[in-house]
Parts: sequence; C-alpha cells; structure tokens
Amino acid sequence: MSILDSIEKVLLTEIAAGMGKKTLAPDEDLLEQGIVDSLGLMKLIAFMEDTFNIKIMDEEIVPENFQSLNSMAMLVEKQMQAV
Repeated sequence: MSILDSIEKVLLTEIAAGMGKKTLAPDEDLLEQGIVDSLGLMKLIAFMEDTFNIKIMDEEIVPENFQSLNSMAMLVEKQMQAV
C-alpha cells in the first residue's frame, strides 16, 4: 500500500468516519472542508510517525503540510529520506 493510500485509509476510517466520504481526491483541501481538525491532525501525526517510523518536527506542523493527501505524502517521503 502506498503512503498516500495508507493516509487516505486512516483518514476515512478513523478521522472522517462520520462524514460519509468513501474516497478523497489527492489534492482535495482537507482543512478547508473540515475533514482534518486539530484533533484529527494529532491523530494523523501519531499515525504517520508510528507507521512510517519518522519524526515530524514542530516547525513542520503547518497547514501547507496537512492540506491534502498529496502534501501529507510528500511530508512523509521527505522525512523518510532524512532518516
């Protein structure tokens, strides 16, 4: 399963489960739509760090890095290369 697919799966099953979404577009603005809120963001960060064995630094927790599936996947890929 790709990084993007893994993030989409956790978003749909654990964070946006009650929103009735079946899929998310890779560039869909998840913040603007309210799919990712502050609690969801913390869950996402914990999921990414545990699943991909990375550390997301405080300065990387900015809206641009969590706006879409693509931006989150790029953040994970960047962190995996830095390890």
